Amino acid sequence: MADETTSADNDSDVAETSEPQGFGFQLSESIIHAIDRQIVSSGLRLIMFLPAFAAVTYFSSWAFSQSSPAFWEDNIEPNLGLGFSAFMAGLTFVVVLGYILAAAFHRYRVGVSFNTFQERVEASNSEHRSVQSLHGYDGLLYQLQTSMTHHTRSLVLSIASVMMLLVVFYYGTGTVYGNLFLLISASFLLLSFGQHLPTRNSPFNMVEQTGLLPAYIPPVHPSTLNMVFSDLIKTHMDPLLRSQYDEYTKVLEGCFKRGVDRHFAHEKFLMTLYRHATGLDRKTLQAEMAEILTKKGMDHVFSHETFTLEAWLILLGLINQRCPAFFRMVDRLKQDLEGGRNPAMSDLIFEVDMENVVTNKANLFTLFHNLSDKTRTVVFRVQTPNFEPKDLALTYRLEPGERYWWSSDALPLATEGDEDVLGKMSGLLKDSTVSWQTLIPTTSGDATVSVRLEETNGELLLGRQINVRVRAEFRQWLRSTSTYVSYLFGGLGIVVAVVRLLMEVFGGFAV
Repeated sequence: MADETTSADNDSDVAETSEPQGFGFQLSESIIHAIDRQIVSSGLRLIMFLPAFAAVTYFSSWAFSQSSPAFWEDNIEPNLGLGFSAFMAGLTFVVVLGYILAAAFHRYRVGVSFNTFQERVEASNSEHRSVQSLHGYDGLLYQLQTSMTHHTRSLVLSIASVMMLLVVFYYGTGTVYGNLFLLISASFLLLSFGQHLPTRNSPFNMVEQTGLLPAYIPPVHPSTLNMVFSDLIKTHMDPLLRSQYDEYTKVLEGCFKRGVDRHFAHEKFLMTLYRHATGLDRKTLQAEMAEILTKKGMDHVFSHETFTLEAWLILLGLINQRCPAFFRMVDRLKQDLEGGRNPAMSDLIFEVDMENVVTNKANLFTLFHNLSDKTRTVVFRVQTPNFEPKDLALTYRLEPGERYWWSSDALPLATEGDEDVLGKMSGLLKDSTVSWQTLIPTTSGDATVSVRLEETNGELLLGRQINVRVRAEFRQWLRSTSTYVSYLFGGLGIVVAVVRLLMEVFGGFAV
């Protein structure tokens, strides 16, 4: 009897699962995303091209509302029986209708991605991996909800635009009312376009494992990186990806070979992936991974569904784009090891870097590594008149490294064992102290940052001055400016048209 009950319950569950949701036929999210990426939002960019083309047809219909061009009157109008202004208004209707379809499809794709995001959050919670408790979840959710709101408003305003065109056809082009409603229609389309533009700064999807990364901005980051590469990567992962990464690293740690230091293995694993992203061939990649991973670990790394090599390349590329100073600093150390160059101080490695061009904020990275066999304390001081904070002093207690990770001899990039650049760099980062400070610009144009490494008594060990340029990011500035211009002229057009329309209505009553 119990078996029969269980069977019945399973059958009901299958029936509920197989029951279609909504429409009987639904495209998969991957297909929807592919169409959107290739035709609508990217690729052909219909959602950008159609409003631009509509602006031309709107102007042509208005400019020739009183008389048609000579070539049209002589050759085309007698056959069509349609003026040039009316024809361009009809073409505008077709173009705006196409824009509505593009906006609706894009809105539908974004809605599907947002629903998938919520489903994955709930699934993560059911697996006792709370995503809401992670840093950045609230900001990411707000970003996605704001994007949804913008897309909805854009679609509604575009529908209002095409309805105004129907009113234009009712009154006819060339009439006072026709021209006024033509202006209102163009203004609604301009407002719709202005609603769409902000969403292009933070596109997202749930088809790709890294689809949320462009929309995610880390709200906090550690000021000192203990596990350098791992802390940097986890900071830039969105909450969903980071929760999966925690599970990924748990399995990975169980696959490290015996006798290999866990922190060293982590750094070498990520360092090798970074070198693969910058040109290291796959054969060498596998050979270096085999030095720290068992066969089970190799299968885990190269066959994982989420953290594929492609996903790692995208993630590292994004971090390199947002924190180029860190990777420049690492690359300089790599070049010094390859060339066998000695550091500036025999007992201390000190490297510092910062973005050459600063937009919203600057990331100042500093690396300290104690080459001696004794603990030493140093003071790191930052002074600048162009950023906040203007004066910063940090004291670091530098423990000696597990072993001497530097080499005065030139080293190959990758070879068997740890006596290569990858091995030395991994150990160097493991035993180093890396500072990550955020500086907020207070001025535009040329700016300077003075960096000093001092003894605790104030004696200067090393000093660097960094010259940067502070300016707005052009693409973001262009989108923001275009958005404000669209709101301004779209709103102004509606106000002028409504005022003029009221004057015509009440003026007619007065007569």
